Amino acid sequence: MAPVVTAFDRNGGIDFERTITHCHWLLEHGCNGLVVFGTTSEANSLSLGERERLLEAIVGSGISPAQLLVGNGSCALPDAVELAAHALRVGCADVLMLPPFYYKAVSADGLFAFFAKFIDRVADPRLGVYLYHIPPVAQVGIPPALPDPDARVLMRELEALEFKLPRF
Repeated sequence: MAPVVTAFDRNGGIDFERTITHCHWLLEHGCNGLVVFGTTSEANSLSLGERERLLEAIVGSGISPAQLLVGNGSCALPDAVELAAHALRVGCADVLMLPPFYYKAVSADGLFAFFAKFIDRVADPRLGVYLYHIPPVAQVGIPPALPDPDARVLMRELEALEFKLPRF
């Protein structure tokens, strides 16, 4: 999987055409999947509506929802739920979830409660959750084990991949 860079126009708006061209280029050059709205995608610089419209445009361009891991990081549980529900409505089952990064020194029990409430509120058996462990950016880490061994949360640590971006 490769992280997607969100392109912006001169006015600070999303450049949908360049972003979608970049997505197709990545897939045409050997990537089997894309991570949208992670750190590289400037997700936390975008509104919920902008993220939703760009995801719809990416899927509408012919990219299979099964090839997308959709970041839905948010400190606000209702926003994270809304973003995940939207991703599911457009066919993307897997989401990349940050911990509630505004609050520091959250206990493992507190993190588990946040993730469990998220899963319960989305309430969709298709949902796959990948926890985004990136403490240098989020300032909150995710411990190797959460308290409940039966948690429906998949623990995956994403490895950074070195890649070169072409100019579009």
